Amino acid sequence: MVRLRRSRSLAVLASLVLLSLAMATSASADDVVVSARGDAARAAARAHLSDPRHLPGGFVAYHAADAGAAARRLRAAGISAHPSLRARIAAVPGNDTGNATTSGVAGGWQQVQWDLVGPFGIDVAGAWPLAQQAGGEGGRGVKVAVLDTGVAYANRGSYRRSPELPSARVLHGYDFVGGDSYPNDANGHGTFVASTIAGAANNHYGMVGIAYQADILPVRVLDEFGEGNSVRIAQGIRYAVDHGAQVINVSIELYNDDLIDPRALSITTAPEIRGALRYARAHRVPVVAAAGNAGQSDVPSDRLDTSIIYAGATTEHGCIGEYSNIGPGVDVVAPGGGHDRDLPGDADCTPDQTGRNVWQISFNRSDIGDFRVPLDSHGKRGLAGTSMAAPHVTGVIALLLASHVLGEHPTTAAIQQRLEDTARDLGSPGRDRYYAAGLLDAAAALRGIKSSG
Repeated sequence: MVRLRRSRSLAVLASLVLLSLAMATSASADDVVVSARGDAARAAARAHLSDPRHLPGGFVAYHAADAGAAARRLRAAGISAHPSLRARIAAVPGNDTGNATTSGVAGGWQQVQWDLVGPFGIDVAGAWPLAQQAGGEGGRGVKVAVLDTGVAYANRGSYRRSPELPSARVLHGYDFVGGDSYPNDANGHGTFVASTIAGAANNHYGMVGIAYQADILPVRVLDEFGEGNSVRIAQGIRYAVDHGAQVINVSIELYNDDLIDPRALSITTAPEIRGALRYARAHRVPVVAAAGNAGQSDVPSDRLDTSIIYAGATTEHGCIGEYSNIGPGVDVVAPGGGHDRDLPGDADCTPDQTGRNVWQISFNRSDIGDFRVPLDSHGKRGLAGTSMAAPHVTGVIALLLASHVLGEHPTTAAIQQRLEDTARDLGSPGRDRYYAAGLLDAAAALRGIKSSG
């Protein structure tokens, strides 16, 4: 999973390993975010700031050699300003030297994708026929934006298209890192997320995606190291909305810069991201975000609750992941894999037994185009974290939208309520601090009736 530092940092929620500040590389050019009110433009010019970019919510981002110093000077002049929040992956999402399979026997995906069809999976087998009957087979035609490290969508230079992502279902996106229209993935995280949502089915290869006929809009906001900043995230959300996305997946969390007491932050900490979320809500485009991997009880917050849908993560055993944040903003939990949390009294939690990770086809950062089930930093096949949980929620929303069971253009609040009302109860009866409304249930969400038992 990716985490954010306090410049503050953002992190792609990739693997479940603990946040490792030592692994961070320097971020790209800094930005200072200024409220576009009053004399802000002239103050920015006097401060020799360059490259103004207008953001949702009435903010303007400027390039600054030292964003922190520039923000302090502007605040001293009475201008509301703050440094952008930089982003990075908490740890390398896989072991680059490991071997992994990219194919299997026909139907073999059911043996490894416990997250879809296992005892504590999301029941896609029950959901797919319902979507087909409603005319929305596999999420057909729904545009899903993936804000991440890019997507392996094309053969271009050293880049290769993933066999799980047919070119006909990948739309023209944008790269906010390179500033061009080629959002290729040089990391692997974004491809893993996109394949979880919309990987091909019935192609005699690899895994299957939840909404296997949905379209992917790749929006690259993080570089090959999983680093970026909150300005790019805000720009990416607005870009996705303006380019027809019907649901947006953001597997990102914020993190402070305190080496003594590192703490996770809700992504709504950044004003520019809040502005972008309001913009998406106004256009009825739900944004799904990972709850974060620091194991904290205060993140995510419930700020802008009806503008964002947060996913916590559960393991193969049906226990909350030891890494998953459990703050009041979490709406539902979904499969993320990895280790159980030690919860005495919860029969589903066995912290002495490690469950499987989530499997999908992607690649390791050092082997672009070598498609496989990547290994995590412990040499274990697959990835774990709330970064893996969020695309499960996004995939189910794509099925809902394609099936029109909530009408033509449901609000984020209506979708959020549907997922919560139909979630499978885990832990203590009813909503609780660990599992929120419960485990995502794709079939129940399509039916609109909570599953029994």
